[in-house]
Amino acid sequence: MPKTLIRPAQAADLPAIIGLYRVLDEEMVDLQPEFFCAAPREEEPIRQFIEAPDADYLLAEQEGAVVGFALVVYAGWTPEFSCVLPHRYASLNDMAVAREWRRQGVGSALLGAAKRWARDRRLEYLELGVLAQNSNAIHLYEAHDFVEATRTMRCML
Repeated sequence: MPKTLIRPAQAADLPAIIGLYRVLDEEMVDLQPEFFCAAPREEEPIRQFIEAPDADYLLAEQEGAVVGFALVVYAGWTPEFSCVLPHRYASLNDMAVAREWRRQGVGSALLGAAKRWARDRRLEYLELGVLAQNSNAIHLYEAHDFVEATRTMRCML
């Protein structure tokens, strides 16, 4: 298998990113149809992250085609509460890999690049959220040393 190339996105990559968001959004609908719907993604928010100095869409390329992305963002400092120790950290906001490229190391390459992105900025940790039903993603994250730190619970009324 060819080596996965990881690079920052450029404006010309918008169509590829939007296509991968379609895959991500469909899967979120499948996992939690009561909370998510498939809707068109707008270019402007994506473009803002591409151009932001404190964020990057890291793209995974195979054979010249974009097959995945990770959106990593400088999140800042932990909340300023007297009981919370201060830490600077990054957030992995979104990650998607084309279905036909899964289980081939693309997600691992993206996670490694996201960690390097945060380390290069001297941040202390990388945080992400994942749907409880997304067991494949959870296994991938756990294999890359992510551990559960908080749990969000919901009660329907």
